[in-house]
Amino acid sequence: MDEHSITAGLLINVMSAISEERWCAGWMHSLEYMLWDAVTGRREGICCPEEIEQLKYLSEKCGGWIIWDEQTKGERFVPMQDWLRLYEAQRLKASE
Repeated sequence: MDEHSITAGLLINVMSAISEERWCAGWMHSLEYMLWDAVTGRREGICCPEEIEQLKYLSEKCGGWIIWDEQTKGERFVPMQDWLRLYEAQRLKASE
C-alpha cells in the first residue's frame, strides 16, 4: 500500500468518526460538503481545530477528498481537481 492509499483511508476514518460523533450517522447526508466548508473556513462549529487540521493534512497528503457514492453506497476517493468541480456545482445548485 502506498502513502496515497493509506492517507485516503485515514481521511475516510476521520470524516466518518466526525459524522458518527456529531450526528450518530456513519456518513451524514452531505457530510463531504459540510466538512469541506469547515476546512475552508466557510462554516464554523462543526469540527474542533484539531479535526480541521487532520482533515487538511490528510487531504493534502492523498491529493483529494472523500465523497459518498450513491451507486456503490459507500465512500469513494476523488482527486482534488474533481472534488473542487463537484463542490462548486453543489454550491451553485444550493444558491439557486
